[in-house]
Amino acid sequence: MPGSESGALTRVSDSGKLNLPSHLRKMVGLEKGGPVMIRFENGELRIRTVRSILEELQREAQALFAGSGESVNKFLADRRAEAAAEENEG
Repeated sequence: MPGSESGALTRVSDSGKLNLPSHLRKMVGLEKGGPVMIRFENGELRIRTVRSILEELQREAQALFAGSGESVNKFLADRRAEAAAEENEG
């Protein structure tokens, strides 16, 4: 639920493990686990899913290339075509 704020009191174990409550995992699509990035920012730890980071990068790339005739989709299509050509050669 983007834009929703929720919190929970939890504890870091002596070995450094952190359990994320199920309602928070569900909010970010981590019901079954998944990769996250943990970052120290402005005196706080920030946890983000890798998926959300990739989505943000894609939005930034689309904005950067808007109107240029270039796009993330075009880039990916070009790379796929190159990979297919290489497979056909080998």
